[in-house]
Amino acid sequence: MIQIYKVDNTDFSKNGDMTLFPVSAEVKVELNNVWEASLKHPIDAEGRWKYLEEDAVIKMPSFNGEQLFRIRKKYKSDSAVNCTLEPVFFDAIDDCFLEDVRPVDKNGQEALDIMLAPNAKYTASSDIRKISTAYYQDVNFMEALNGDVKQSYVKRWGGEICFDNFNVIVNERIGSNNGVELRYGKNIKKNGISEEVDT
Repeated sequence: MIQIYKVDNTDFSKNGDMTLFPVSAEVKVELNNVWEASLKHPIDAEGRWKYLEEDAVIKMPSFNGEQLFRIRKKYKSDSAVNCTLEPVFFDAIDDCFLEDVRPVDKNGQEALDIMLAPNAKYTASSDIRKISTAYYQDVNFMEALNGDVKQSYVKRWGGEICFDNFNVIVNERIGSNNGVELRYGKNIKKNGISEEVDT
């Protein structure tokens, strides 16, 4: 089920303000790079499309469970509304500011705890044991985590980032290699892979 929460509704533990029936809803992820979603909803007679406003939050299934995404861009045509979304954790750009934070000789988890101390709304977990040091002054958490600066967490401690609503996971490796290999002509029939979903 895909639900939308109005901008002023921040109780994500309950049902949203409206259920959506989009034509498409996709999540695009590149580790430590792009993390966004897109949604296309028809202009329906019930008026569900009217709930699609910038900064509203959509709860929808993703590869890592139900996730919250904030609408950042919206385009309306005669037949549909197209939205670009980003994980709700990206709100940390605006409300988790590091004025002078210095994780010194800390492992990955300890460093994240110190970095997120300015805003209890966000949490983090990490299995990184490497000990390192970084200084963050006048930056937001997202820039400190994976920005294009020498002091970024990913450059100091390493790891792969996974956003899970208001929690960020930075582990040595996200997921695992189970030795599965798909090879055309070996274990995939010549007509390839296909999937049809009718909701």
